[in-house]
Amino acid sequence: MNGACVYRKLGIDSVMIRLIVTVAVFGCLMRDRAAADFKTFRGRHITLQSDTGTTESLTDLVESFDASVSQWERMLDLPDGKLDSWHVQAFVMEQPDRFRASGDLPQSLDFQYGYAMPGVIWVRLQPSQYYTRHLLLHEGVHALAIDQFGGTGPSWFSEGVAELLSVHRGQGDEIQIGTIPADKNEVPYWGRFKLLSQARDEAKIPNLSSLLRLPNRLDGDVESYGWCWLAGSLLTQYPEYRPIWLKTARDGLDVSESFTESFRKSVASQWPILQARWRILTQTADYGFDWSRERVDLSIKDPLFRDSELRLNVAADKGWQSTGVRFAPGTKLSIQASGRCSVNQIPKPWISEPAGVTIHYANGRPLGQLLVCVLPNLTGDEPFLDPLKIVAVDPETDLKIDQHCWLLFRINDQLGDLGNNNDGYSVILRAAR
Repeated sequence: MNGACVYRKLGIDSVMIRLIVTVAVFGCLMRDRAAADFKTFRGRHITLQSDTGTTESLTDLVESFDASVSQWERMLDLPDGKLDSWHVQAFVMEQPDRFRASGDLPQSLDFQYGYAMPGVIWVRLQPSQYYTRHLLLHEGVHALAIDQFGGTGPSWFSEGVAELLSVHRGQGDEIQIGTIPADKNEVPYWGRFKLLSQARDEAKIPNLSSLLRLPNRLDGDVESYGWCWLAGSLLTQYPEYRPIWLKTARDGLDVSESFTESFRKSVASQWPILQARWRILTQTADYGFDWSRERVDLSIKDPLFRDSELRLNVAADKGWQSTGVRFAPGTKLSIQASGRCSVNQIPKPWISEPAGVTIHYANGRPLGQLLVCVLPNLTGDEPFLDPLKIVAVDPETDLKIDQHCWLLFRINDQLGDLGNNNDGYSVILRAAR
């Protein structure tokens, strides 16, 4: 039965039929016209349509996406060639209503930055090419997780994975995924570290336990995305956590509380260390952070300090360094430091002693100053973390321990400049009476 017969059986006359057909044809023409105005660029893993941008900028997005896929494959420990045929349809939109008119964006779908579904992603154009590229990769990771693992898991995990695999350096064939930005000029409008720094200043760093309780929809909460990213980075940068992270990613279809409960069980024996590393990471992370210099060696099996003398060397080219022992509440220590190190070889080396170079500052403290951090063995379940106690050793300091803890030392410098440093300080810890 043809369409006209159906309409007549429903009591619709020929004039109305022509009107319905005309409206339908006009709608199709408008959708076709809207779609015809879009620019289309095709790559190996992505077909990109956009209502804005130059050939150069859109080609950059396609080439960057394609070059990222093999890196995602390695970082997610997928079999070689697993993603060879994986492909998504992507829309980069300056005016989302045009894509609704063309039928490429569902009428009911509204979002602030981007959205992913199986095989298709949408991204709103951002003020910088970097941030647009970042969001395209971020949503691409979500689409990949859906394709490979059935889903992305709850927000604390899914946004951490997506951020981890989309923060990048370079572009096109030269793109490097999973990096930490060297400075803010490298990632215009990304803004994660600015928000995290504000949270530090306001003593609102989230407890790791509270991070795991984030709602499943973050609705563009950029600060929470930043914390999720740091958690993902932490879980992938220590060899004892990475297998757990990979296994957890493969449970992405589950967005219930059981997902997080399963993760907590997997890390239960390491939870105090994981929390401690989270505290020192969130206290330290900023532009220039380098995991190769910032991993902290901790163990619950570290022996207790027993009123004996403890000696250690603190290297100038590394981040926080543990004494390798634990300290009990009530312990009184005398800390003595000596020696010289050179910091910031360019434009010239600064020779520093433990008090630091008082005419040159970094992070609000003298360059080269020796710092000690009291890092608790156990962390409570309060929503926000208490700020860590960090004091200067110049060149002798008395310290009273008020909780079970480790002591960590570092020589003060900008995070991105540690590789320029040489030598270090000798430190002696003695029980004080």
